[in-house]
Amino acid sequence: MNMNKMLIIAFLVLLSCSPGTEKQSKKHNHESRKAGEVRGKSEFEGYFPNSRIWSEAFASEWSEGYPVGNGRIGGMVLGVPHRERIALNHDLLWRQYWTYQKHNTAEDIEKIRDHCLQNEWNEAEALATQKIAVTGKPIYVNPYVPAGDMYIHMNNQGSKVSDYVRMLDMDKGIVEVSYNSGGVKYKRETFCSWPEGIMVVRLSANKAAALTGEISLSRLADPECRVTGYSDLDKVIMEGQFEEGKKFAVVAQIIQRGGRLTAGKKEYQQAGVEMPEKSFGLKYIYRQNQESPENKGASTFFDSSDEVLIFLAITVDDEVENGKNLVEKCYERLENVNPSYEVLKEKHIASHQELYRRVSLELGVDDPMVATDSLLKESIDSNTVSHSLLAKMFNMSRYLAICSGRPQPEGQPAKAPINLQGIWNQDRRPAWDCDYHLDLNVEMCYWPLDMVSLGDLMEPLMDWVEELIPQGRIAAKDLYGCDGIYFPPTCDYNNIGNVDNIGFYWSGGAAWIAQLLWQHWEYSCDQEFLKERLYPFMLEIGDFYEDFLFENEEGFLIPSLSTSPEMPIAGRGGTYSFLSSASTMDLELIRDLFTHLIEAGNLLKVEQGVLNKWTNILEKVPLPKIHDDGYLTEWLEDHIPGDPGHRHRSQFVGLSPGDRISFENTPDYAEAAYLALKKRHDYGVKMTQSLTYVWDAQILARLYRGDEAYGQLKSMLPIHVLDNLLITCNDWGGKGGLAWFEGIKLFQVEANIGLASSIIEMIFQDRQHLLKFLPALPSALPNGEVKGLRARGGFEVGLNWNQGKINSANIISVSGKQCQFKDNGFNNIRITSEGKDVKFKRDNEKGIISFETEKGKEYQLVF
Repeated sequence: MNMNKMLIIAFLVLLSCSPGTEKQSKKHNHESRKAGEVRGKSEFEGYFPNSRIWSEAFASEWSEGYPVGNGRIGGMVLGVPHRERIALNHDLLWRQYWTYQKHNTAEDIEKIRDHCLQNEWNEAEALATQKIAVTGKPIYVNPYVPAGDMYIHMNNQGSKVSDYVRMLDMDKGIVEVSYNSGGVKYKRETFCSWPEGIMVVRLSANKAAALTGEISLSRLADPECRVTGYSDLDKVIMEGQFEEGKKFAVVAQIIQRGGRLTAGKKEYQQAGVEMPEKSFGLKYIYRQNQESPENKGASTFFDSSDEVLIFLAITVDDEVENGKNLVEKCYERLENVNPSYEVLKEKHIASHQELYRRVSLELGVDDPMVATDSLLKESIDSNTVSHSLLAKMFNMSRYLAICSGRPQPEGQPAKAPINLQGIWNQDRRPAWDCDYHLDLNVEMCYWPLDMVSLGDLMEPLMDWVEELIPQGRIAAKDLYGCDGIYFPPTCDYNNIGNVDNIGFYWSGGAAWIAQLLWQHWEYSCDQEFLKERLYPFMLEIGDFYEDFLFENEEGFLIPSLSTSPEMPIAGRGGTYSFLSSASTMDLELIRDLFTHLIEAGNLLKVEQGVLNKWTNILEKVPLPKIHDDGYLTEWLEDHIPGDPGHRHRSQFVGLSPGDRISFENTPDYAEAAYLALKKRHDYGVKMTQSLTYVWDAQILARLYRGDEAYGQLKSMLPIHVLDNLLITCNDWGGKGGLAWFEGIKLFQVEANIGLASSIIEMIFQDRQHLLKFLPALPSALPNGEVKGLRARGGFEVGLNWNQGKINSANIISVSGKQCQFKDNGFNNIRITSEGKDVKFKRDNEKGIISFETEKGKEYQLVF
């Protein structure tokens, strides 16, 4: 690396900005301390380590780009020097050609169940599939689709490029591209502003009048979308309408300093697009790497400019009143923007850092000046995860969650939850439609958010499930003849999805979301949220299970139909045979729901008769089975798994992300879970995805096996992690994992975001309101410090450790509750607050230390 490039990188590394503020959601006013609010000063001023991802090469394809986003608008920046492409997305741009259609299967449930009780599984499935399609046959949901692309064409196409650097600063939420060409140093900065609701791009150079080029908007070839574009001198406009009527608009406003703007291509209409071979809605359609619009979109030129600013707004018809012009809505947003780039940038950074800087993780090493692709290669070659790389991956987890999951500003339409690709997608029919998979993917995206002080981001998920409740009631009656609600495993933003023979047998989707939201309440301690929002949602699910459960000959309450998500069963006549006896996952989620209903009922002083009813149900739900060989089984009966190395870990839900199983309270189940996981691992990685490694790491961390948990993350690197630290769900390179979509780097976001849980739970856990310091610390991470974590019960936690042992911990009491933590042989411990000793109790039998706290006070623990 030459000296000029080293100086450029060093300058970028040292840039920083102070945190700002953000309005809290009115719907859920949980107590989330802003940076420095309790202590009176920011702990994170200055340089924020391991927050830059950079490369000396531009992205050769979309999946290698650097993402930006403000929750509503997303962009993938490829960084091509003379011909930049920024792929554009809007969180509410979903197709609308499909809605839920009734199946009328309620009358068949009893007959199907009777066949199951007689072990007539083939007959049961044959009866079900008379009205329920076999997997892969139906259309499940509407896809999430891209808005288009903005291209920036520079006029120096023939000039050689040198000193190229592409960098994502996660701390600032800005992508920067810089390079030398023709004796001029060019720079582009891109970010999505949450306060302004727009994307901002700045073009600059180190010489006056050096910027000449063209800015255009277009969209990929799509026979199902009519796209038109036109331009004024300082604006480029693109409008789209899908065949079912769904509309969107994109407006780019161009402001130049020096030089002039001149007319480009005045009009654009996507033409000459031929209908591909009809796939009947069942084929994923991927954009090819080399694909570009056949007709370059409407455009404008900038000529001999010193600086060019691009303000880009995207609007969909969900955001406007009926009949209102979408382009005018974009204009309204752009008219209110301060034209000063420095003001916009400073405001954006302050808003972004208020979320990003709530938590910091340092692992005892400096951030090396090594390109991220080289850092990744070094780790893979040495069969490890370097400390810097692991910290960057942790920060990427939080960055992607913020950019794709941030709630909408006050007064805007509800934000869509994080989808399968967060907010980023370039394909007109993406894999699994970029939908919401409730049998793992959605949950994994939200697992770590409260712990890493991003509980604000749970709001869109709660909004979404509330909107789906009326549809869930219809599906519960139609499919099963039950009261309450049923959510199938797949949904889109506006609709609960269709069911196939996998989804029809699994009833746990709503219950798993309820578990996630219950844990969110445990962090926030927000009684209003519990009473007004979460408890009514849980009641609907409880009503469903009261009807859905039946009492078998042994007196147990069993789900009428059951399956372990996506796990086929061998030895039957059908190719896809999923129907089973009560699955461990179903039983765990049912127990979890009624346990929390009883707890919520006690807090909200529900009448005793209702509590007794739930208690009676809970007592009759059987516990999952431990096999004679000692491992936790996937079902109550001994079915033969059709895919013994399956990617899902459904039977572990009571351990991860649930709380029923722990070594402290259920050691027999904890040991059985470990044996079951080993059994799964015996079959290798041929059927694993990236989510498998992340989930396994969390399972192993909760079993206090830190080196094995770390090993899972290490094993994931060569198969799934790209140079930009985005994680593919598939083994695109043929390295032994699940080889779906060969050659396609299919990014999905759940492993990226869920990774934060796996990393933090090696260092700190808060299960069952018991804090655990360094519960599964890998030997590879002997030194470190973490700040700003949240713990259930209302605490903020920071701790540092050295040579594998904890030195000290700082705890801020947000709710004023008693704090208790696991005693790991802490013979010498002192707790102080405001310089005074704090009394604590030690329960030697349970191995717990506890002390009383006052709301807002900070406590120092020295070991």
